[in-house]
Amino acid sequence: MQEQEQKSASPGVWSTLAAGFDLTAKHPWIILLPMLVDVFIWLGPRLRFQRIVEQLVAELPSEVEVMEFTQQLIEVGPHTNLFSVLSVPLIGVPALLAGLAPEKTPISARAIDINSGSNWLALIFVLSIAGLFLSALYYVTISVVIGQREETGENEKVDRWFKKIGGTWLRFLGLALLFLLVAIIIYIPISIIGAVFFLLSPLLGTMVVLVAPFIIFWIAIYLSFTPPGITLNNRSLFQAVKESVQLVQKNLPVVLLMILAILLLGAIIDWLLIAAENGTWFTMFNILIHAFVHTGFVTAFFILYQDRSAVLFASQESLINDGSL
Repeated sequence: MQEQEQKSASPGVWSTLAAGFDLTAKHPWIILLPMLVDVFIWLGPRLRFQRIVEQLVAELPSEVEVMEFTQQLIEVGPHTNLFSVLSVPLIGVPALLAGLAPEKTPISARAIDINSGSNWLALIFVLSIAGLFLSALYYVTISVVIGQREETGENEKVDRWFKKIGGTWLRFLGLALLFLLVAIIIYIPISIIGAVFFLLSPLLGTMVVLVAPFIIFWIAIYLSFTPPGITLNNRSLFQAVKESVQLVQKNLPVVLLMILAILLLGAIIDWLLIAAENGTWFTMFNILIHAFVHTGFVTAFFILYQDRSAVLFASQESLINDGSL
């Protein structure tokens, strides 16, 4: 009963989003890192793997069924930029231009071609580790702001936040490896089963294969509170994962609504900003807007974690005091 009252007293999704944007507006310096990453991807040197794409195209059969896919690969080749990996999927520093490099820029960007698949894999590994370090810096920065919001303890002391970055980085590496391992364990058997069913029916085989991303999507949702648990409450990786699963279980409708709102609003805003990109210095304004909006989303998610975890801890403490645990 007490837990239900505390839940109802917690801010809703829209008020939490508003609080996230308000906090971001009051501390605009927290958007500097995503802006810098975006500017580097935009105007910095580009690691292209066009030759690898060309080698892959040469290996593909020249059948009508694959011609359209081949043509898409040829068109994508000149616009690849491996530095986009610095914005790690799911928990990375948000970057508007992560993906295909824009055709036009106000200054010419130096292109560096990657010649071999082994170099490509090695660079993905190194840049992913660097991207996770940037993620640790970004999330710890936001945790400092959240700590100042509540005016509690260690989090509000900015001179201590540097000490958290190394530990957060290592735990983020562990989280990334855990998620990758789980994804592999799920994909391999489902892909084999899908291949068997594909021989019987292409439609049925495709449906079986699509089960894997659906499962991984739900795993990502249940792990979504892990990064704020690590940075805000200094949890170990195991504690943060366990706590995240508990929080999502107890607040599934709110978490789903928050994630859906962030994904839909973020996709619409990104589409508008990309559509407005014209290869001039005006792109700086788009990068600024993107950094502010997505940092507001991340900050709001941290606030959601903080509010809902407070309810969870209070209920657990109440059960302990009552002798139920």
